Amino acid sequence: MIPIFLITFVSLVGFGLLIPLLPFIVERTGVGVEVITIVLGLYSLAQLVAAPFWGYISDRWGRKPVLVWTSYGLAASYVIVAYSESLEMLIVSRVVGGVMAANIGAAQAYMSDITTPETRAKGMGLLGAAFGLGFIFGPAIGGVLGGNDAATADFFWPSMVSAGITVVAALATQFFLKESLSPETRAKLALRPKVKFVDKIRMGLGRRSLIILMSGGFLAVTAWAQFETIFALWADAKLEYGPRDIGLLLTFIGVIGAVVQGGAIGKLTKKYGEHVLALAGLVFMFAGFVGLSFAFDLATTLMACAMLSIGSGLFNPSISSLVSQEAAETERGAVMGAYQSATALSRIVGPAFSGLVFTSVGAIAPFIVAAALIVPALVLMIALPKREKAKAA
Repeated sequence: MIPIFLITFVSLVGFGLLIPLLPFIVERTGVGVEVITIVLGLYSLAQLVAAPFWGYISDRWGRKPVLVWTSYGLAASYVIVAYSESLEMLIVSRVVGGVMAANIGAAQAYMSDITTPETRAKGMGLLGAAFGLGFIFGPAIGGVLGGNDAATADFFWPSMVSAGITVVAALATQFFLKESLSPETRAKLALRPKVKFVDKIRMGLGRRSLIILMSGGFLAVTAWAQFETIFALWADAKLEYGPRDIGLLLTFIGVIGAVVQGGAIGKLTKKYGEHVLALAGLVFMFAGFVGLSFAFDLATTLMACAMLSIGSGLFNPSISSLVSQEAAETERGAVMGAYQSATALSRIVGPAFSGLVFTSVGAIAPFIVAAALIVPALVLMIALPKREKAKAA
């Protein structure tokens, strides 16, 4: 388990390095905020389109080749960012990065391969810790390397460091990681019927409880995606923060999220159940978005970000668990795939809409819209059928 943990951690550090910088990188090309957020959302769109292809390849040729190829591809996308001087080059880098982002799915599949049903939760928790730590160290390093303000931000070295770190992960995978799928297993998986994207969505819409969960998840993740995309530009406009300060703020958010998901969520779930925690998470997220709408200094921003991070840390694992409980063992993968497809769509819609309202209404408008999206999500979760509430408790 440790090798795949370290490889995933290193990959996420490389990815997280650029998070405080990407909005400023696109902004330097001279385009409007509404274009910036669309460009940032291309990553999720490319990831959604490419995911079935990489899933098929990993079943047919093995997890290790996909992990190696996509890591080198991600490194190439960071190099493109380092030398980008036009919007077109940045678009290419985001699309290439999104297409190659399947290394995360392959890492999860690898962990599933090498664990038993009894140890799988521990293995996935280890990967979750790698995600959390990567998103803590990555933005912090990227912010420090990026500079103090947007006007003088250094994009070259953070991009090249991201590329270098990702190449290290690729080399470690290539030379030290053993393939988890035997040739016989790959042959069997290659013959397994594939579930099309439309079929995944149709499965999710076939039951009332799943409609509620998927709709609530879509709304909440759309709200969060707006926050992720617009936060750096908001901090620049309202607080005059540059990459360094934004990187440290994102690190603060990551630390709180890691504490909630890595330590508190297990005990809280046993005591209150997933349904109550999902509701509590939405309440915290609503308060955080409202708080950001009125934030005017570091203290009020930290309070709002803390509430958002706690809310997301409670909501996301809880709703994922609730969705998984809605499926029999033989259909769990397809049902979870439907939910993941719905949230992937939200990561495309959220960024595009955040830029539009930022430009047409004002800097705080995306947070007000995000808070408004949480309200129907909360109503839907309250309306979850009693049978599912009992099941979750």
